Amino acid sequence: MKYLVTARDRTGKREEVVSLPAGSTLRDLSEWLRRTYGLTVPDPLLMATLNGKGWNQYPEALSKVLKEDDTVCLFPPISGG
Repeated sequence: MKYLVTARDRTGKREEVVSLPAGSTLRDLSEWLRRTYGLTVPDPLLMATLNGKGWNQYPEALSKVLKEDDTVCLFPPISGG
């Protein structure tokens, strides 16, 4: 798990290894983030990726089962002009 910018400020960490039971999903991780850091994911003010893809890009959405080598990043929305 990697935390960037405001997510890093909220957690006090740049990254950490999160251990969840086998078969855990993005929904389970989302609940862990809420309980542990008070972070709500998905949230319009906090982007979340799994292995470089937005959580909503997976057909399973929050039911996507996590694997041991997955990388999740949390960061504020990016905008440009």
